[in-house]
Amino acid sequence: MSVKNKEKLKKAAGRIPHLGNACLTGLRKKCSDLMRELTDDFPGPGGNRITESDFEKAVRSSNGKPFAFDDGNMRSLHFDRHIMQSAMWIDAPDELALGYTKCMMGFLLANERPAHILMIGLGGGSLVKYCHKYLPDTRITVLEIDADVIGLREKFSIPPDSERLQIIHVDALKFVEQNNLGYDVILLDGYDVDGLVTSLLTDEFIFSCKKILTHNGVLVTNLWSESKNLIALISRMSTTFRNSVWWGHSIDSYNLITFAFKSDDRVFDKNLGGRAKLLDQRYWLDFEKLSARLATIPEASLKWLLAPGHVRPDFRNFFFQHDIERKVQYLLAADEMIALTHFSWLAA
Repeated sequence: MSVKNKEKLKKAAGRIPHLGNACLTGLRKKCSDLMRELTDDFPGPGGNRITESDFEKAVRSSNGKPFAFDDGNMRSLHFDRHIMQSAMWIDAPDELALGYTKCMMGFLLANERPAHILMIGLGGGSLVKYCHKYLPDTRITVLEIDADVIGLREKFSIPPDSERLQIIHVDALKFVEQNNLGYDVILLDGYDVDGLVTSLLTDEFIFSCKKILTHNGVLVTNLWSESKNLIALISRMSTTFRNSVWWGHSIDSYNLITFAFKSDDRVFDKNLGGRAKLLDQRYWLDFEKLSARLATIPEASLKWLLAPGHVRPDFRNFFFQHDIERKVQYLLAADEMIALTHFSWLAA
């Protein structure tokens, strides 16, 4: 694209107003009603009515609730007609069909045998099933606020509750705040019909997650947003975890996965590529490709920011946050898989 055309695109994006959740919900309803009218009333060639697609039938019959849809060998979870929330292969329900879920399993590069995993958001249960099958010595606790999503667990071949697996219908905000158990891994994948659940990404909630991690525990988060939002989220997470934070995008989508470690041991700095090759022979999750995409703020920069006397103690957090944000912005700018504007994010 030429420089002139890029400038035109920037100007066009700047004229597009920001749409809040309420506005988007209203627009979606209007589009849905219009599509229903067109399907019901518009005649096709020869005077016959246009045949409603199987997917549109599934959307209409769902009555606004989460639903499963089969397309060949793939079964997917949807909250509405716009975005696929999860997917599984019908003939291989325990395998990971989407790239971002493979990225989230990257915690194995730091801890191949976690004792207890906490998952926030059930979805179609892809990560639950994979961990249940391939990590037989690991306990798994899943938090899901939507009873209708839990009601689809058999449809998505999610194993029943047992000594190893427990799916709890609860608000994750309350559970994490009131819990004092230690988890080796927290997988945060909280989405609803409007997208990312922002209340699960506040400083308070992220800090609460850090508190219930074991000493060497890791918080893994699935993010999907435009660049400026990702800069702010990763910067705040880096401040909370004192920059023991890595991130890398999924190879097949705009999803960005972050790994925030409670310990400052910076385990991903140590022979990451070698461990990735070994684990790929066992799990086939493309860890070698993921390890090449992972980014973090260099340890030397972190030591300089936290060095005694660099800034006055009462200003330390302010300057640390500011410098972290600048460094994150610089690193994200080189990633072609990041949506740079709200316009490109919506288009994606």
